[in-house]
Amino acid sequence: MKNKIKPFIRRLLKENILYIAANFFIFILIIIAVKVGTTESSNYEKKIAALKTELNQLQNKVTLMHTIIPSSEKLDEDLYFLNKLIPNVEDYFSIVYALEKLSEKSNFLILSYNVAVGKSTSQKLRINVTGMGDSQVFIEFLKNYNFGGDRLITSDKIQLDPNFFGTIKIDLTFYTKNVQKSQNLELAPDDKVFKELEALKSKVNFSFESNAASNEPDFKYPKKSNPF
Repeated sequence: MKNKIKPFIRRLLKENILYIAANFFIFILIIIAVKVGTTESSNYEKKIAALKTELNQLQNKVTLMHTIIPSSEKLDEDLYFLNKLIPNVEDYFSIVYALEKLSEKSNFLILSYNVAVGKSTSQKLRINVTGMGDSQVFIEFLKNYNFGGDRLITSDKIQLDPNFFGTIKIDLTFYTKNVQKSQNLELAPDDKVFKELEALKSKVNFSFESNAASNEPDFKYPKKSNPF
């Protein structure tokens, strides 16, 4: 049977060699076409993304031209205010000052605090605070702690100690930022942003003092040899 099949296959190949070669050539062309089409599609997507970015920048510039920008003095004041809430570099004495100011505002007695190193990052510092006060005092503390210490503060965890009446443990997070200078306009100014900033200033009872104009940090905190 094998001797009979082999001549048949050989004759079949000879008779259909043109069809086989044509199909192979078409297959190669299809692969090349798919590869070229994929490359062209990727290039078109990149061009479209670049055009969208350019369009957004142009729209931001148009919006900027039609936006009423505050005076340079007002912008300096806003910048100084934001730098106090979220400084570029962490100032540990400002954290101590913020805790003492919150304690004074709410009458929430802060007994101890320590840095949770494992839960802190380069731009977030987690502080474990233990304090004491009744329910009204603690509610007052919760009303003020976000901005009442002249720093942006958030809390992820509150724990009441059942073994000692009035003792409360709360995790507070202080923030810093690392803003790089850029010549590109990333966000268009919005009147709503300036209004929200003014509302935030009223919550913090912010006053733009004479030393703010120099845009220098304020180190007039109560003196302590070691903040922690």
